[in-house]
Amino acid sequence: MKGFSRCLLAGVFSLVSAVAAQADTIAEHQDVKAGIFLANAWLENRLSYDRVPGASIAVVADQETVWAEGFGYARLRGKVPATADTAYSICSVSKLFTSIGVMQLRDAGALDLDAPLAELLPWYNLPPHADAEEPVTLRNILSHVAGLPREAVTPYWVDEDFPARGTIQEGVGEQSALYRPYERFQYSNLGMSLAGEAIAAASRRDYHDYVRNNILEPLGLDATTSELPVEDYGRRFAAGYRLPDSKGKRPEVGRYTLNGIAPAAGFASSANDLARFAKWQFRLRENGGEEVIKATTLREMQRLQWAEPDMDGATWGLGFSLNKVGNDVWVGHGGYCPGYRTSFLLRPQDKVAVALMVNVNDVAPSSLVRQVLALMGPGMETAAKAMDEPDGETESASEEEAVDLTAYQGVYGRQQMPINYALAATSKGLTGISLYSDKPADYQLKLRHEEGHVFRVYSKKDEPLHTVRFEVDEDGRATRMWMHGQYSDRLD
Repeated sequence: MKGFSRCLLAGVFSLVSAVAAQADTIAEHQDVKAGIFLANAWLENRLSYDRVPGASIAVVADQETVWAEGFGYARLRGKVPATADTAYSICSVSKLFTSIGVMQLRDAGALDLDAPLAELLPWYNLPPHADAEEPVTLRNILSHVAGLPREAVTPYWVDEDFPARGTIQEGVGEQSALYRPYERFQYSNLGMSLAGEAIAAASRRDYHDYVRNNILEPLGLDATTSELPVEDYGRRFAAGYRLPDSKGKRPEVGRYTLNGIAPAAGFASSANDLARFAKWQFRLRENGGEEVIKATTLREMQRLQWAEPDMDGATWGLGFSLNKVGNDVWVGHGGYCPGYRTSFLLRPQDKVAVALMVNVNDVAPSSLVRQVLALMGPGMETAAKAMDEPDGETESASEEEAVDLTAYQGVYGRQQMPINYALAATSKGLTGISLYSDKPADYQLKLRHEEGHVFRVYSKKDEPLHTVRFEVDEDGRATRMWMHGQYSDRLD
């Protein structure tokens, strides 16, 4: 998430606050639909260009899923389509659920966040750092400042053979602390696996049973499991894929489970389920009280608990990653496991969230999320203004009523050439993007109708530029776009 553009985020955050409060109508606004069309076209093209077999996305505004969609295939063999209900490994996003379990038991008086971990887990015998001034605790584990090694005792990320709980427990004593608690940030899958062990010990129940009965089922997360559902591999659960081979084909990673590492990285979920997870957080923070955990506890988890001395490194809550950009903060988590990557981001103040998952490792979903938000942002801004003044209409909107702009909405390009444009019908005209741009929102075409099938392009400063002309069929549907003396055929 550190790669997000500061100006982009500031713009998106400022406009979505009003939208989130009106979530019951946001998805139906014409400009929101236009933003979704552009984001959909760009994301589909980018995923195809990067040879991503499958992906799923969900965008949330308060209690509404504004957009949820699947792209490509959950499994290439058999051409199993990916949908917003397809489950993927969400890898380290799993840590959010384990952290919620810890805090739930803390609130119930069954766990003390500040007790030495050795008091909670008698078998825990990892030697403390020679200069340690205080013990390893669940509090510093949840913020990744316990000084623990990043991983457990075996090389599971290399051989993809994930250790059993007993192997982790037996190997703890063979490892060494890297730092003193609170000396510096050190992300630790070992630490979060130990947090899962603390849940099992404090509740006197199997970790998976506890999470399912006390978190997943109460929240209605039917597609979320605390271990990868390998029995549904290639069907409801997406197959994961490796880098392309010399022939451009992606081999499957195959079935695996995370075993003792499950509390840190073993969960699977869908885009729609992560949308429900986000809605619960917005609802709890807004309504207060208690739903699975206390509202005050969720706010505590999403509040800054650790930051590098100059605020130039990792910033963390309790389980949640925090990233401050300007005056704005995203909370959430990313995930990376063999064959899968996930980005799950929330802006609690504005009640906006996005979840994007892919079944490859060489594409960063967080960078895709940035562009999706930028493309949907203008439509959200227009919708927010319209909701504030439901009886008012802008002059430009009424001016366009005589022209059916949806007849021009589509994808235009040249076969076998990376020169494709997506045009969407908004309340003010047409908005176009280049589908092969890394930052499509930065170079948008703004077109306003002039006469017949001719539109004028306007600059960011609203200066009139060149014209664009369309050819249409007998039904009035655009089939070709002319610009600068060159044409692009409709491709969709």
